[in-house]
Amino acid sequence: MNILLIEDNKADVRLIEELLKKSPGFLYDLESYNRLSEGLDRLEKKQFNIILLDLTLPDSDKQSTLENLIDLTSKIPIIVLTGLDDKEIALNSLKKGFQDYLVKGEINQSILTRAILYAIERHKIKPKIVEDKYQLGIDEKDKLILNILQENYKISYKEISNKVGLAASTIHNRVQSMLNEGIIQEFDTFVDPFKVGYNTIAIVGLSVDPLKINQVSKKLAEFDEIQLIASSAGEYNIILQIIAQDEKELWRFINEKLKSIEGIRQEMNVSSFIDIFKMTHKIKFKIQ
Repeated sequence: MNILLIEDNKADVRLIEELLKKSPGFLYDLESYNRLSEGLDRLEKKQFNIILLDLTLPDSDKQSTLENLIDLTSKIPIIVLTGLDDKEIALNSLKKGFQDYLVKGEINQSILTRAILYAIERHKIKPKIVEDKYQLGIDEKDKLILNILQENYKISYKEISNKVGLAASTIHNRVQSMLNEGIIQEFDTFVDPFKVGYNTIAIVGLSVDPLKINQVSKKLAEFDEIQLIASSAGEYNIILQIIAQDEKELWRFINEKLKSIEGIRQEMNVSSFIDIFKMTHKIKFKIQ
């Protein structure tokens, strides 16, 4: 694993070096530079798996450092190294496409190596953002049709025609196009779990071996109890939504089924819902 460290504080460089050396089985080659320009020059000559980036550098201020590397986030995962007082700008970096941030005063061996592995794996499975020509061309009529179908998916094309002001055949063609493009995933019935005996809904954060995320996700998808499986940035890299008849059944499922899956680590975060004030899978479009 080739790691590029861009950091001007010699003490922080030594800290990173020592933490990596203490990580058993973690094979790496670390190169460090104290100026942003030097790091970027080296990046053009050698292929790296990840960048560890200090925000404050001799030739670049915090904001400029982020702006100069935004275009690189699609090509290589970048972890921001920040001080205790810079958490706000570090959080902002995640919105710009950077994979993660580490607070220097809180880094230890486990946090560093895990962050590196997770960032690389998330970057691999991150969906590539491509231009969706159909979505760019979606118009107000399409949005109105989607709103109507989400309210009543059994409605006839003739009834939609009267509401939208287009011929029924045109409605059919538009709906079929949105089905083909994957904008409409399926026509379905939304069931309130509390009204059919499922009194416990929980969000569960899992810590999964980054090299086994796809394998674990496929295994998780086999369970009917799990309604949502998503990869996530942060301490837990897989998030689940689980339904159960009660807390006892929830924990039986977690202990007997979830924890038996290879690749899922024992530490996890479980948050059960108490009251649900709104729950929907609909997207309500605002019509101009």
